[in-house]
Amino acid sequence: YESQWQMIQMVGPSDNEYIYIDFREFEYDIKWEFPRENLEFGQVLGSGAFGKVVNATAYGINHAGDSVQVAVKMLKEKPDASEKDALMCELKMMTHIGSHENIVNLLGACTVSGNLKLISCYSGDGTGTSQFFKPLSIIRISSVLPGILLEEDSTALKIRGLHFCSCYTEYLNMKILSFILLELISEEAHGKLILLIVFTDKIKGANTQVDEEEDFNVLTFEDLLCFSYQVAKGMEFLESKSCIHRDLAARNILVTHGKVVKICDFGLARDVMNDSNYVVRGNARLPVKWMAPESLFERTYTMKSDVWSYGILLWEIFSLGVNPYPGIQVDTNFYKLIQSGFKMDQPYYATKDVYCMMQSCWALDSRKRPSFSCLVSSLACQLAEA
Repeated sequence: YESQWQMIQMVGPSDNEYIYIDFREFEYDIKWEFPRENLEFGQVLGSGAFGKVVNATAYGINHAGDSVQVAVKMLKEKPDASEKDALMCELKMMTHIGSHENIVNLLGACTVSGNLKLISCYSGDGTGTSQFFKPLSIIRISSVLPGILLEEDSTALKIRGLHFCSCYTEYLNMKILSFILLELISEEAHGKLILLIVFTDKIKGANTQVDEEEDFNVLTFEDLLCFSYQVAKGMEFLESKSCIHRDLAARNILVTHGKVVKICDFGLARDVMNDSNYVVRGNARLPVKWMAPESLFERTYTMKSDVWSYGILLWEIFSLGVNPYPGIQVDTNFYKLIQSGFKMDQPYYATKDVYCMMQSCWALDSRKRPSFSCLVSSLACQLAEA
């Protein structure tokens, strides 16, 4: 096991002249210690080859007498010494990174008398007030549609075949698909969560008064821009801490009911052996469709390789969750395409400005890619105009 997040130290002027900071030599600050008996565990949020992440209630973690919903990262039963060291290094690194609104922040850890546990916030505002995260990767076009357009809400949708599309034409502005179903397949519940995106200003006769706090399922173009902006802000913060992510993708982004976006690392709790996004390359399974050329071919990871991945994430967001490079298999020809400078087409919901930003992130020469600070500034301007 190795954390995807790594802090680096530059040792030369070139992007690839750096070393990973070895946190084994760092002292753990005991102020982060939390009594494990004050954790009440709930459902498993995710599990993988090395460990799992479990929902829990932490009593008194912020203030005496309070209870906070948290996510607890832990290794599998009987981990080996190298796995323990890796998770301990991750803990020390997270204490050095510090807190930011757009990353999943560390709240504490259990290092005494038992297996190591890392405790992170699992609610939008840190108070545990039921604002649970939903993966951004739920934004995925489904193959099913509701039967009657304005008579079924997102909590009681009936599943219908795509041939029902024809009955929507009288309601829709077909240049902007107004209703799109989203699905999230829960491995724990073996079920499907169906969500609905509504561009309310495009629906004839629809009620446009929507309470965003009550109806998380309503998203607009501005929301997609705002998601992009918040991820860029979080990555700008990590960049300022010389921290690289190495697996930036929608599956590693969480969004709350308040539409606050958080960057995370689900590596320990992801079954990469059975996740088609991770492809065998050499002796590892890698998220090759999100990786910069220098990472793919030279195993070099920098802030600028994260910028490339951010461009792919933008494409995911503005295509509403379509898998990158649709219709293209990951084979020898795929790698040749990447080396030749191939870029995906403009996704349906992206403006020209957003697409230009994506293209700048995909510059073959990493020095020509924008910094996250530049991306933040550009998106702030686009949000102001929107």
